[in-house]
Amino acid sequence: MKIGMRNIKTAIAVSLCIFISKYFNMEYPFYAAIAAIICMQNTVEESFKVGRNRVLGTILGAVIGVIFYSIRPTSILLSGVGIMIVIYICNLVKWNKSVTIAGIVFCVIMTNLDGRDPFFYALNRVLDTLLGIIVAVLVNYFIVPPNRLERILEESNEIIIRLMNLVKYKIVDNISINLNEIYSDIQNLEKNIDGYVYTFKLNKEEKIEIERINNIIEMSKEICLNLKTIEYIKEDYKLNEKNYHNIVKLYGGFDRNIKNSNNNINIVFNYHLDKIINNVKRINGIKNSNEMKKIESIS
Repeated sequence: MKIGMRNIKTAIAVSLCIFISKYFNMEYPFYAAIAAIICMQNTVEESFKVGRNRVLGTILGAVIGVIFYSIRPTSILLSGVGIMIVIYICNLVKWNKSVTIAGIVFCVIMTNLDGRDPFFYALNRVLDTLLGIIVAVLVNYFIVPPNRLERILEESNEIIIRLMNLVKYKIVDNISINLNEIYSDIQNLEKNIDGYVYTFKLNKEEKIEIERINNIIEMSKEICLNLKTIEYIKEDYKLNEKNYHNIVKLYGGFDRNIKNSNNNINIVFNYHLDKIINNVKRINGIKNSNEMKKIESIS
């Protein structure tokens, strides 16, 4: 049976949480252990994000729980109203991924304190959660940290391939395309890069790779914008000779009439197509250069 590194690191994090909790005589070590299990993700930045969401939810649920408990403990009506408020606040401040833990902490305070002081119980839950998160993030960071840059490189290459296909579908095959999904993926890639840069101290080679990928992202967004403009053109349009030959070089021959016409539709279409072709060439130049190498060779 193959045991993955994430499993091993989760076991280490849980063991550390239990050890630290017992060393400091914390009442419920399993709360810290649960936080460590949930926060042990495939990347350090994902661990940090999950941990942040859990802390925010725990604090919010604890604060609302203490307030409502002080009004009337175990009240059925106030429990329902309190949950509504917790969910509303999470949605209002865009803490959507904190809703579940916030609701759980609130319900525990309202229904399961067994005479314990609500303030100290809430404080201990926040501390337990923080302990689990800190341990999980540190273990994930220092023990065989995931090669996130390699995954970012793979994601950027996948976007390049998909963009090339979209250009082919629209220009060569002359079929309608939807750019929403790939544009969303480009934005997610930007967020992943920001998370990687924020989390890790980059060496010179990694900075070069990140800069190169950022250039690809900017050109990819420009291609999407130009494709979107072309997609809006519903009238018949013709490729000019220059663009036709460039498309043939990229995709091979295809059956399409060309016309060097100066009507407005053709001018707009060929202008944006020329921008697309230039960016595709630039992206391919970056992708195929010797400098675009796997992160294993630079780390």
